[in-house]
Amino acid sequence: MNTQRRNGSALLLALVTLVILSALMVSFLFRIHLEAELATAYRFRVKAQSLAEAGQEYAKLMLIKSFRAGNEPEEEYSERFFLALKNLSRGMAVSGYTVEMDGGAFTLHITPEQGRRNVNTLSEADWEQMLENVGVPEELHDPLFASFQDWIDADEASRLQGAESDDPYYTDRGYPVKNARVDTIDEMLLIKGFTRAILYGGRLEEEHEMPEVEVSGIAPLLTVYGDGRVNVNTANRDVLLTVSGLKEEDADRLIEGRTGPDEIPGTEDDGYPSTDRALAYAGLPGDVSNVFSTTDRRWVRVTSVGEAGGVRAAIWTLYEFTGRGLSVHAYREEPLP
Repeated sequence: MNTQRRNGSALLLALVTLVILSALMVSFLFRIHLEAELATAYRFRVKAQSLAEAGQEYAKLMLIKSFRAGNEPEEEYSERFFLALKNLSRGMAVSGYTVEMDGGAFTLHITPEQGRRNVNTLSEADWEQMLENVGVPEELHDPLFASFQDWIDADEASRLQGAESDDPYYTDRGYPVKNARVDTIDEMLLIKGFTRAILYGGRLEEEHEMPEVEVSGIAPLLTVYGDGRVNVNTANRDVLLTVSGLKEEDADRLIEGRTGPDEIPGTEDDGYPSTDRALAYAGLPGDVSNVFSTTDRRWVRVTSVGEAGGVRAAIWTLYEFTGRGLSVHAYREEPLP
């Protein structure tokens, strides 16, 4: 009997030991597999980042060459590359330009910054139009415009419905108004009335206590660069509709005419050669020509997205053309899902 008990105990102990060893082995194999997956993901992430950086260098090459684009493509470059140069030379955007490389690819989006409105130069009528278009209630239009003007003007005289440094909004927060032009769009979050929802979209729940009102946000329409004119070859429909007095059918006609005489997008004759040609095509009066530009591209926004093994990384850069070439005014890296 004792022998049977000892044998039974030994068998049980062996089974327990086997179970423990099996669990340890499974855990070990799982850890090896997990570490291998993490190493692969890290390798792809580094590769995607490198491709995004390569995309920025490629975009710089395109921008520099676009200033001296000839009538025929250079032998070492493709017809597609030449067409992109011609588009850039006419102040047009280049979007979705993908270059395949070993182990991945990068995709470029190159847009003249004057495809957006310079917020520092908007008239009261432009503000009214823009705020209405994004869904901001009318009762907020005058306070927002007045507060913005008080922020950027040089004096401390408060406008009706505006706010200067002595306003409780600023004294409670411990900073004065700037009394100078805004340098970034995010800076507007410091100005009375300009909540994150106003800038980037969402419900007006915070300061304005209008949770039932949802707006699309004004930030995608704005920049702080340029002379205030709108690049008619680049601006999207929403940006064009911020121009006071411009109707929806006018904006649609302006966009339609970008395809050039052959009316085929993506060909060599795309884009308006002059603002006069754009206004004539859309049937707009010549006295609004000072609102628009065509080939002005002193400021250019470049987004390059690198992708490897299903992992993406993006780099966003704002370049300025100077007499010595390109200088960087803003740079941001953005990991993507």
